[in-house]
Amino acid sequence: MKRIRTQRWVAMLLASSLVLAACGADDVVSDVADTVGDVASDVADGAGDVASDVAEGAGDLVDDAADAVTGDDDEMAEEEMAEEMAALPLEGSVEVAAGTTLNLAECPDDWNALQGVDGDEIRIGQTLPQSGTLAAFGAIGEGMEMYFDFINATDPIDGKNLVLVAKDDAYEAGRAVANVEEMIDSDDIFAFAHAIGTPINAAIRPITDEACVPQLFNSSGFPFWGDPANFPWTVGNILNYVTETEIWCTDIKANFGDDASIAALYMNNDFGKTYQQTLNGSEACAGLDIVEEQLHDQGAADVTNEMTTLIASGADVFLAGTTSKFCPQTTAVLANSDWRPTTYMSYTCNNLSSFFVPVQEAVAVLDADNAGPIMANSNKICGDPAYADDPKIQEIEAILAEYGNVTCADGSYSTGVLYGEFLVDVLRSAAALEGGLNRVNLMAAVWNADTTNDTLLGGTLQLDGVNDAYWTEAAQLQQIVLDGESLTFEATGDLLDFEGLGGSYGG
Repeated sequence: MKRIRTQRWVAMLLASSLVLAACGADDVVSDVADTVGDVASDVADGAGDVASDVAEGAGDLVDDAADAVTGDDDEMAEEEMAEEMAALPLEGSVEVAAGTTLNLAECPDDWNALQGVDGDEIRIGQTLPQSGTLAAFGAIGEGMEMYFDFINATDPIDGKNLVLVAKDDAYEAGRAVANVEEMIDSDDIFAFAHAIGTPINAAIRPITDEACVPQLFNSSGFPFWGDPANFPWTVGNILNYVTETEIWCTDIKANFGDDASIAALYMNNDFGKTYQQTLNGSEACAGLDIVEEQLHDQGAADVTNEMTTLIASGADVFLAGTTSKFCPQTTAVLANSDWRPTTYMSYTCNNLSSFFVPVQEAVAVLDADNAGPIMANSNKICGDPAYADDPKIQEIEAILAEYGNVTCADGSYSTGVLYGEFLVDVLRSAAALEGGLNRVNLMAAVWNADTTNDTLLGGTLQLDGVNDAYWTEAAQLQQIVLDGESLTFEATGDLLDFEGLGGSYGG
């Protein structure tokens, strides 16, 4: 059944549903916590990349980017924040934002708010897959390091050099725990940032929480990360998977009716089960006819058996709550079958060059029937020809060329630049506060953040403690299509921006 292109969004109803989902996510994902020890295969909002030659003129673009970093608007915003907040104490109970308190008396005896920034460096720790089946996502860390080099060369934070200490976890929770413990003990880490995957972040959160070390911008859309009342040292990053699933359900009902038939594939871990729990338990998805569900092992060689069962369902809609190599696999299997459902796929699959260029012929087959995968994207995809002339994308390309000799077509480096920008924004804000750069000021800057980023489709990023505990809250449904010889994302609806409506997980 072909997709109806006209969207019939009921915006206010969806907004209300999303607020309830975020605030009452305990009911939606109550079974998810039981699987925290599983090894996940989700990826943070990977920005899809295709080939682009940016060597010519890269120097000028890097200079322009450096000028933007030192802009008067940023300096004024930092000064205003510093004026609004008096010096925060470095002992006792410190309320850094609405409903968000750091209990410093519970920190280790040797805890130091200046750990990792008391010299001429700002030392950031990261655990991520640099080997194994998800090694491609190691490029995110490399892209962050390239952006750090750019900042160090053009406008250092507080006169200090950003240093990234990255260790390989091969996407195994046990190795991630060992990495974090080692970095806390031996690597003079100020804060951790952008660990990849739901079970990875779940496994390390008790360690960073007990050590009173910031764990920032988890590259996972698990709703638990928006819980500053109970875990004030941890904050999430990418779009909440509950919100994403509800966006899917609203679109399905608009195009197929409230009783549309659904077949779904989920990765058998916290990541995939969040999609499953939301589809089966959210009011936004109520009434949909779920005719077949299949769980797959994240370490499996393929999902052929699961897909065979799903194909036999003949459902109107196929939902793919999976990621990494299973994104192109499901696409290829669909193209080789007679089943042409409307497919909604996790936005963690949106890396065009890594996941879909290798199966471009399959995408072309599906596109001919208007059946290409649809994703809820939150950012411009670096390398998508639709953004070839976008100044921000050109800036990213220039930084990658100058500091890494790579392009967006080479992997997820551009995602690393975006994530590096998030971190630099809050570090600059913390450094501008009375008392300067320390862990308490960093968490105050995080939970009171109010910034913009031109890579995002929504642009605005705000946090307000328990009032608004989710970082990325805007998305647009976009479908992968073949435009001439290139793959591109084509919008199928308007931007949905729920900034400030997410509340917090713990209340």
